[in-house]
Amino acid sequence: MIKLFIAMMLAVLMVSCGSETAAEPEETQIAEEMPAETEPAEPEFLFESFFEAKKALFEVEELNGNLELYDEEGLDRFIAIKKQMNAVIGTDAFDQAMAEDYYVRLKNAKADLKYMQGDIPRVYITTGAGHGWVDWEYRDCDIVIVSAEDEKYKVTEGNAEISLRGNSTAGAPKQPFNIRFADKVSVLGMDKGRRWAFLANLYDKSLMRNYIAHHLGERMGLPYTSKCRYADVYIDGNYKGVYTIQEPVTDGSGRVDIDTSNFEYIFEIDMNRSGCVFYINKPKVGQRFGVVRPETVTEEDKMVIKGFFDEMENALLTHDMAEYSKYIDVDSFVNFYIHSEITKSIDVYDFSTKYFLKDGLLYAGPIWDYDLAMGNVSHTCAEEKYYIYCNNPGYGTGSGDTADGIWMDNYWFHELLQDPEFKALVIQRFEEIYPVLENLYQDNEIGQNVIDWLMDNYGAAFRRNFDEAGWREDVQYSGLAKNEQLPFAEEVEWLRDWLRRRVEFIGLSLLQ
Repeated sequence: MIKLFIAMMLAVLMVSCGSETAAEPEETQIAEEMPAETEPAEPEFLFESFFEAKKALFEVEELNGNLELYDEEGLDRFIAIKKQMNAVIGTDAFDQAMAEDYYVRLKNAKADLKYMQGDIPRVYITTGAGHGWVDWEYRDCDIVIVSAEDEKYKVTEGNAEISLRGNSTAGAPKQPFNIRFADKVSVLGMDKGRRWAFLANLYDKSLMRNYIAHHLGERMGLPYTSKCRYADVYIDGNYKGVYTIQEPVTDGSGRVDIDTSNFEYIFEIDMNRSGCVFYINKPKVGQRFGVVRPETVTEEDKMVIKGFFDEMENALLTHDMAEYSKYIDVDSFVNFYIHSEITKSIDVYDFSTKYFLKDGLLYAGPIWDYDLAMGNVSHTCAEEKYYIYCNNPGYGTGSGDTADGIWMDNYWFHELLQDPEFKALVIQRFEEIYPVLENLYQDNEIGQNVIDWLMDNYGAAFRRNFDEAGWREDVQYSGLAKNEQLPFAEEVEWLRDWLRRRVEFIGLSLLQ
């Protein structure tokens, strides 16, 4: 009986354990087939609202400037996406998700756009007026500056301001102008600056005189000589021709390094009293000039300036370098004298000529404005200086050749040339830099001459300036420029021959 009872109890226990073991996988299977309920995920948006998404879309679909700025393949892709977008805008299907999808696609397509490049840099300017004409007052513009095909300079683009610039050139049909950025930018590898000058060179049929003058100034070591680059310029979609982009003469980092808070100044010769903030009217042996920088001049500044020039000119009148070297940087005056004789600008002692005062010394330069230079001067303009420049009968040498004649024997330089020590420095420096002067017009030990280098690198662009922009080779655009108007290629050779004769004349004059 006892054995039978124990057997029955074991059977009951085995059945019980087996039931519990079999139930566990059944419960586990039910849990896997019935997951916990979750709320559907909200779509993720880039913008807080449909309105903000549409606003961003309409902004990204706009391109800076005109369509000719961009390469054809990338532009076609961008335009195709815009067409798709325009087909659905206003339909019931156009919601925030679709707006953001087109926003991303257009943004990526816009980032992939490449600006069209040419054989020289290109400048695209879009003004609010839209007529391609520049006024004296600054007005807003959009600007894009693109490097040439074989260059890797960063594209400069953004909002800026544009205004007319120049004296005699301001009224010309090919307008020179200033560009002013909100912040300092580097243009085509040049030092950063807010302001940039665009010179039209309309009166100079060679388009080379300003470039040659600044190249020579840099090679001679004249302080703060402006760098310059050629570019094709488009304003409101109209091709305006080849311009020279130049660093303007002003103070600041990358420009003329003066401390305007410590009685340091930039001056400009200006016989018309047209734009400077303060003028020195009647120096003893100099020209009328004004203060360019700083833009405001205090009564203390005026006293300092007047006192300095009184003392400087008294020292010049001694014709003793030991005295006047206390007030001027002699080396800069030597270099400026030679540069001015070689380039022979008609305006060098009336307009545009700069000097600066730094650390108590007056420096000659930086140089500026050479379209009416290197023989490009009218022999019929009814002013005595034009007759002297051209050596008309009864004036100058009387030869009728603009490459003749000493041009800088006046004002401060007249007094300096009375000092044999100064003249000896001029002769010594001329001999040192003669290869540089010769290399302007012919090959020598330095290498290819500057004129041929310019033709090799910019000749096609110069040709476009006349053939495509429409500037005439046979038109005298200014009565101040030389009377004989030659076709471009002949003008280049005329300039080459003039420089050769001028260098020879100055060399012989110094050695006499």
